[in-house]
Amino acid sequence: MDDYSDLVLGMLALAVAALLLVAGELYLVTRPEPPQTHAPAPPVVSSSAETIFCHVDFGA
Repeated sequence: MDDYSDLVLGMLALAVAALLLVAGELYLVTRPEPPQTHAPAPPVVSSSAETIFCHVDFGA
């Protein structure tokens, strides 16, 4: 092996990949928890025949 440039570039690429993996793991471990958001309660809909038909205009 007269030229070690390919070996050096391969080792550099391996070191960069390892650094990125460690940085990603540190990000996942140390990121803050997202705030808890609760969906608003759905509106209560109550319908009966009295409330439906009291506003009906049958035309005069």
